[in-house]
Amino acid sequence: MRRRFGIRNCLAGGFLAIAVILLAFSLSVSKLPGNTEREALRVSRSVTHRMHILDEYISSALTADRRTWAGHNDVPSDMVIYRYIDDTLQSWSNQFPVRNDNIGSGIVFSRLSKPRESIYSPLAEVTSEVTFVNYGQKWFLVKAETLGSRKVIAGLEIVDSMSEDSPNGVNKKLGLGRNYLIVPLSESSGSATVIDGKPVFKIVVDSVAGQSAAMHSTMIWFAIACFIIASLLHLAQKRSLKRLLIVLAGLFVVITATYLWGENMKNSAPLFSPTVYADGQLFNSLGAVLIASLLIVLSVCCTFVTRNDIYRRILSAKHSKACLVTYTVINFLMIAGVLAFVHVIFRSIILNSNISLELYRLNDLNIFSLLVYLTLIGLLMTVPLLTQMIMPALKHLFGGVRHDFFSAGSRIITAIAFAAYMVVMAGTLGFKKEQNRVNVWANRLSMERDISLELELRRVEEKIASDQVISTLAVIPNSNGIILNRIIENHLMRIAQDYDFMVELFPENEKSQAAIAYFTNMVTRGTPISDGSRFRYIRDAGRHSLYTGSFAYYNSGNGVTMMLLTVSPKSNRENKGYSQLLGYSAPGDVLIPARYSYAKYSGKTLASYKGNYSYPTIVDEELEMEIEAATDGVVRMNGYTHFVNRISNNDLIIVSRPKTEDFSYCVAFLFLTLVFYFCLTLLTLTRIHPKQHESNYYKSRINAAMMLALIMTLITLAAVSVLFVYRRNNANLKSSMADKITSLQTLLQARCRYIQDFNDFSPQEASGILEDISNTMKSDITLYTTSGKEFRSTTPEVFDMMMLGSRMSPDAYENIIFKNKRYYISKERIGSKRTNFLYAPVFNAHGKMIAIMCSPFTDESFDFKSEAVLHSITIITVFMILLLLARVIIAKAVDKMFKPLSEMGRKMNAASINNLEYIVYERDDEVARLVRAYNLMVHDLYNSTRKLTQAERDKAWATMARQVAHEIKNPLTPIKLQIQRLIRMKKNGNPAWADRFDEISDEVLKQIDLLADTANEFSTFAKLYTEEPVEINLDKLLKEEIDLFDSRDNIKFSYMGLDNATVMGPKPQLTRVFVNLINNAVQAIENAQAENKEKGQELMQGRIVISLRLSSKDGFYDIVFEANGPGVSEENRSKLFTPNFTTKSNGTGLGLSICRNILEKCNGEIFYSKSFSLKGACFTVRFPRS
Repeated sequence: MRRRFGIRNCLAGGFLAIAVILLAFSLSVSKLPGNTEREALRVSRSVTHRMHILDEYISSALTADRRTWAGHNDVPSDMVIYRYIDDTLQSWSNQFPVRNDNIGSGIVFSRLSKPRESIYSPLAEVTSEVTFVNYGQKWFLVKAETLGSRKVIAGLEIVDSMSEDSPNGVNKKLGLGRNYLIVPLSESSGSATVIDGKPVFKIVVDSVAGQSAAMHSTMIWFAIACFIIASLLHLAQKRSLKRLLIVLAGLFVVITATYLWGENMKNSAPLFSPTVYADGQLFNSLGAVLIASLLIVLSVCCTFVTRNDIYRRILSAKHSKACLVTYTVINFLMIAGVLAFVHVIFRSIILNSNISLELYRLNDLNIFSLLVYLTLIGLLMTVPLLTQMIMPALKHLFGGVRHDFFSAGSRIITAIAFAAYMVVMAGTLGFKKEQNRVNVWANRLSMERDISLELELRRVEEKIASDQVISTLAVIPNSNGIILNRIIENHLMRIAQDYDFMVELFPENEKSQAAIAYFTNMVTRGTPISDGSRFRYIRDAGRHSLYTGSFAYYNSGNGVTMMLLTVSPKSNRENKGYSQLLGYSAPGDVLIPARYSYAKYSGKTLASYKGNYSYPTIVDEELEMEIEAATDGVVRMNGYTHFVNRISNNDLIIVSRPKTEDFSYCVAFLFLTLVFYFCLTLLTLTRIHPKQHESNYYKSRINAAMMLALIMTLITLAAVSVLFVYRRNNANLKSSMADKITSLQTLLQARCRYIQDFNDFSPQEASGILEDISNTMKSDITLYTTSGKEFRSTTPEVFDMMMLGSRMSPDAYENIIFKNKRYYISKERIGSKRTNFLYAPVFNAHGKMIAIMCSPFTDESFDFKSEAVLHSITIITVFMILLLLARVIIAKAVDKMFKPLSEMGRKMNAASINNLEYIVYERDDEVARLVRAYNLMVHDLYNSTRKLTQAERDKAWATMARQVAHEIKNPLTPIKLQIQRLIRMKKNGNPAWADRFDEISDEVLKQIDLLADTANEFSTFAKLYTEEPVEINLDKLLKEEIDLFDSRDNIKFSYMGLDNATVMGPKPQLTRVFVNLINNAVQAIENAQAENKEKGQELMQGRIVISLRLSSKDGFYDIVFEANGPGVSEENRSKLFTPNFTTKSNGTGLGLSICRNILEKCNGEIFYSKSFSLKGACFTVRFPRS
């Protein structure tokens, strides 16, 4: 037999080939030398194209009116355009990361007075020739073009070493492969990229160790996926146990190799990094857990696919019952194992990783959360598969056990159980994890002083005190900034990135009593950091930690000048703006998320606090009682959850957050329920048969139309609701930002009323004003000149580190200067984050613009994005639940609407001459007319049927009468003839009449017996419809009947039975069937033996074999009667079950006809065939099982 080669074979082989190719390529490509010349040519074409676009913008900027803004809003992000008018920057689009963008030859500010200002201006050296230059962390191709007094300097970004979008930092629009780097022409190796015939930079191969493994991991994952698909397709071709073992062995080898490969990816792939998750030697990364889970899921799915072959092999085994028990036990153990594994890894991931699995905390979820949930859902989906595999075994072992775990009810219950488990586990263990985290925070908060900072201050304080430069500068008015720069660069450079410093001078002749009182207060407050130290540890009005040091400098002409040096962690800025965006944290400081508040009580008095919660100033009796009653250290009150940590008897730290609402748990539960339900439904799709859709054509289409209308309505409502929330949140956000920028603008203008120009700001005065307003409004502030250049900020390091350009947003500048907007809100990127920046002009008392202020908006009390996402998820969840409910309601309504029609169809299908039913329908609608027409038809048909039945009954009686008459007449005729002959012989005095009397008497009795048999045959018809069915043990009944006949020496009976074979039927009639068939077999053999005897042949040994077995037709038993008699000839087989047909000399021809009638009334059947083993007749009775 030729083997068919189908599409599945092609697909399986194709995917396997793809897997091998991908794997080979991923392992070998890293060893191939890079083709830098090819890459250089490709990059040359890309750069040339980009430079042509840049030239168009340069031309547009050159020809624009000098009095108008020449910036372009559509300039690509990788291009920079600076337009100068008379060597003064007038317009710009995007920015170069440079501190000094002046190109004139005028005098620059001294670095001594403005330490952050660079004397060197890199843009002054740009010429009309394209040059590859480095500005900050970026490399550009720059060029300049001049038209009269207008000059445009433009650049195309080539490399950004801090880019998170490109692994090699190269501009993605250049199309350079990730294995290559762009370097200056000074590099010895590589291929040059040429622009207009001139080389500008080189392309080299990136040879960083370990990068190739991470680079080609994607191909390895694709290879693994292709192998898995190929394995599943290979198994789908032939779902046998042998192929299952082969597939499982292959999957085990591949997934084990994947696990070992993941071990080598710890340093390059976050999925396998122990910093994400680690718990023991086996599960040392999240990737290890996912790989082990994948093996379990695939193994169960493959086993489920081949369950029929496994079950068939078990039933055909020698000890099938023992095998079934073993099979059931193994399945139960697998279910228990999967559930235990899910529980262990669920608990482990929550407690031993930084992955959040609490669905109601949207801001904490990430891609790893999604991977964990997909893994857990996949594992839990194997439980109903394994449970369904047990059902046939349980049914066979115990009988009557039948349940479909993929039915609608089971799917709902299973989904609810799984969802409830996951929500409870995530909530319980997540809260335990949160408690542990809060305890760490509390322990760190209990440590007030910064030991590392104190050691550094002790190291440098004598050097500061003996610094002669500082001593000389201290007598110069407004020299605070110069002294501060001196201290930072010469003494405190190690800690400059983590702390803020402020210098205040108090000369000996200070006349301000407020200044004297302030100085006295600062040098007497707090605690010295050590004996004899000039620095003291204090807390400011906001309860923030500060260190203040007092230094005295003597000058012969000016006496003693006192200097106060204040050191504060940058984290003291709280949520003022840049510190939050950049994640500032001083060494040893505690970074607590903004949604948490905390308070520290010392001696039951509030010592320090942070956040939005309104803590009591003292620990009163009510709070004390709540704390004492909380056995787990958690107090829930006022809509907050409070974590209480006692430091000592009277000192405690309370960390608080808003309480998680019950509604959030409900939404998470409903969402997971829907996910599990849909996953379970996907598993049942292959069980749906197309014929079901055809049989319910109109119902399915009405359901589909109504569901479509409902879906469209609900989608529209959901979209409108989400859009409304989004717009409302945006409006609230804009209103909040407008209020904030107005407040900042008002405060600044009140402090700058009499300033005529930004140059009038002294560094100390400007810093003081900005710090005061910044502390009041809890917001960082930056001041730009009226030409858009930054000159003072509360967080200058943002500009020092080139996280923001020295120029303000060009869009903001255009709207404020050229369009005269009162304020402008711009969405800008800082680091890896995008946030809103608030810009507004600052006017003096005469209405002259003296500066432009900017403040980042980082108020986390308005988390509109999370609110919108939560609102959307809630709406979608409710929408899906309503959709499912609507589906059920619509199905019920349509079923009810079609019930009369379905009932009509059912009754029509069940209709017979003696079974005509009316439909009861009480409504008066469109269906009622159809029901009335049907009932009228039933009425007419009933009358016609009654008449027809009567006619058929009369005809049947006539036929029966003729048959009875014929059967009675046949024996009466020979009786009459024999008696008449006997009478004549006696009348004639024939002496032989006495001898003939006995002979004639025997013949008459024989004919009378034939009449009695005929009466019994006809009486059977009357009993066919009167006997009630009872439970019959076929095995026992057949043995009893065989025992009645097994008394002949010349006939051997053989019986092959089946234990516990029970049926429901009329026992006397079924006994008659068996007796008739056995009797026919016995008579046929005896007749054949008699013929052999008459012919003088050797007597044949008769054999009758009776077998009871399971039928090939599901739900039936086969009772087979075989004999080695002559059988039935071909010409008589078609008439075998016809009434009155017989081959016997004394038969009525009704036996087999009655047998078939009895069996048909019991939904059974009988048929004849030739026995292959005995070569005689073979009658098979097929009877339904109970």
